[in-house]
Amino acid sequence: MPETFAMDRVDRISDILYGVASGEGLIEYTPLGRRVGVRPDHLGRFLDQASIRAADRTEPLWSALVVSKATGRPSSGFYLLARRLRAEYRDLDAESIWEQERQRCYAAARPA
Repeated sequence: MPETFAMDRVDRISDILYGVASGEGLIEYTPLGRRVGVRPDHLGRFLDQASIRAADRTEPLWSALVVSKATGRPSSGFYLLARRLRAEYRDLDAESIWEQERQRCYAAARPA
């Protein structure tokens, strides 16, 4: 029987965000949602899972690269989760958290 490869949405989101990081870019919720078949207002759960999985692997929180079209920034949920997952972020302002985590993403995706 042929082997089939199944990829869950969290893996797919992580792969897409790695690609976004390799170009040192950002992606909005709506285009990301379209690419993985999830309404933008339901992406939060999947982005949280991707961030938790990444933190467990000592990777950057890839969800730092997903932004609102209206604000150009991540949703408030990103900052709450980042503070929960990274002790060094607990007392930082949102702008500093976002900058540090974006730079972690970009550095991790640069060729060695």
